[in-house]
Amino acid sequence: MKRWCVVCLLIVLSIAAVVPAQAANGAIFGPVKYDVKERYGKPNTYTVTFPANDGLFLIEIKNGNELPERCDLIELTLNGEKTLVEDKYGYRFLAGFLPLKKENTFELILKDDKPSGFRRPILPPRFVIMTITPAPQGTNRMLGVFGINNWDLLKPYADLFSKITSPQAYTLALEAADLRRSFEKRADAMRRLADMKERSAEGYLLAMYSDVYCISDVRGQAAFGLAMLGDEKFIPTLMAGLMDPDEKVSVPTARALSFFPEAATGPQLVKVLEALDFLRKDAMVRSIVDAGWKPVSTIMHLAESNDPQTSDMALKLLGEMNDPRATDMLLRFFDNPGPRNQGAIISALGDTKDPRAFEPLLRLAQDRVKRKGKEAELGEALAKYGDQRAVKPITDMIDTVETRQAWDRLRASYKKLTGKDYKI
Repeated sequence: MKRWCVVCLLIVLSIAAVVPAQAANGAIFGPVKYDVKERYGKPNTYTVTFPANDGLFLIEIKNGNELPERCDLIELTLNGEKTLVEDKYGYRFLAGFLPLKKENTFELILKDDKPSGFRRPILPPRFVIMTITPAPQGTNRMLGVFGINNWDLLKPYADLFSKITSPQAYTLALEAADLRRSFEKRADAMRRLADMKERSAEGYLLAMYSDVYCISDVRGQAAFGLAMLGDEKFIPTLMAGLMDPDEKVSVPTARALSFFPEAATGPQLVKVLEALDFLRKDAMVRSIVDAGWKPVSTIMHLAESNDPQTSDMALKLLGEMNDPRATDMLLRFFDNPGPRNQGAIISALGDTKDPRAFEPLLRLAQDRVKRKGKEAELGEALAKYGDQRAVKPITDMIDTVETRQAWDRLRASYKKLTGKDYKI
């Protein structure tokens, strides 16, 4: 009996020695570090089998400690199902809320980018750390793999979903954020969520739109979601999105802003445009044009600016808006340009293709004195109308223009209008 008690005591002590180590972080697996040992695009494959209980678990993948230590490409298969396709995941952490069973197997593949040619730079150590724990309390409805940049923000991130009261909207929100799904399916889920105008998804939509690591198609649809809610408090956030370098974000953002009254967007648009340098201003203008957004009154106000860059930018926008009010202003400026660039006014009138502008442009092109220095813009503007009456003045301008650049532009206009090369 004494011997049996000793055996029992030893068993208890051995269990006590194991349990605290596991309870320290509540993990059923890990943390385990997986290094990128084979470099320059070669796969590093790790296959691991581990036990668990049936239920939902949280798989944490920490991609390096610092930015240079992050793996370029990650792929994960869990229990025979592709969980993450090989891709770049910009997040520092990937959080997978996934069901496990009694015996599980994952295959983790890590890669560097494959360098071009024979270039083989010295690479820093790269790795991921994987840990598996039971799903935290209150996350039993989470299902998918999601990206975050601070593990402490996991609960606030999950709360964005839990605040969505509509079951259908909740499901769509998960689908739009789930890194397991294709770009197309995620964007479609966000589009359908936006159409629902679900007020309880406000925080989620704002977070997804502001997430620079989220795919641009999803962010673009999230912009519509914010616009559909109709609250003007989102305008500053959307206005900042106009400067996004990805047109899949900036153009839908401009389109989303068009849903708000111009009285609400106009002052902020003026403020943003006037603060930008020329390159970024031009990019924002392109987004506005491509989106078909027509804040005509605001742009007319900018056209009055004493800043030449701002005025030229506004004139270009007015020309592309296909709005009678815009053409009216351009015709007034054409007659009395004041400090404004008359070449920009001419180009803008050509963009309108408004019949009212053709005769004034034609008369100016026929006047050798008044057209001087503006021949290239006149030729391009007239060619856009397709009216063959412009052939003779364009030919005359080709013969009399003084610069090679203008000569080349006029010849291109001649070909656009006639379909033929100009012969000297």
